[in-house]
Amino acid sequence: MLLFEHSVFLHVPKTGGTWVRSAARAAGLPFEEYRVDDDIHADLSYCPRPDAFKFAFVRHPCDLYASYWRFKIREGWDPRNPFDLDCGSEQFDRFVRNVVEKEPAWCSRMFADYVGPRERAIEFIGRFEHLADDLVLALTSAGELFDEARLRGTPAVNTSRGMTAGSDWSLELIDAVASSERDAFERFGYSASDMWWGR
Repeated sequence: MLLFEHSVFLHVPKTGGTWVRSAARAAGLPFEEYRVDDDIHADLSYCPRPDAFKFAFVRHPCDLYASYWRFKIREGWDPRNPFDLDCGSEQFDRFVRNVVEKEPAWCSRMFADYVGPRERAIEFIGRFEHLADDLVLALTSAGELFDEARLRGTPAVNTSRGMTAGSDWSLELIDAVASSERDAFERFGYSASDMWWGR
């Protein structure tokens, strides 16, 4: 979580938050990093400034599943993380099936933890797919002053996009995630047919 002068950024895992931190620093935005138990991914319930303008980003659930798996293949499954213990697999399709079967609506629940329920949502929910544009819009809406050109010029960080081997989608897997994550798909306007990274 990042605390700016007029706003709070809630860092949903695997939605570009590491880039947001770098971009804010490059744009000359002072901020304080707020952690809970040394975790940068503190959800809305831990927000120290609940009345501030709050913003976060969501991501196409299928893309988030793939990004999480690629990150764990690169960094290793965490033996202290119950989710990793239950769902981790070296095979991408097995990982997806494990999540759908053992942690249904994983993304939908996680998104709600950070952006609030539909009836009490935070002030701004952007999309990973339009990260720079939506970050500029969020910061401007919050009344923050920053260098937009330097923000937009910030290079990508912490990506696993180049690592595609093994994270292939079948129509069956897409349908399974779309069914499990129905709430996230409907709430944030995603669909199984708009897997923007291509197949």
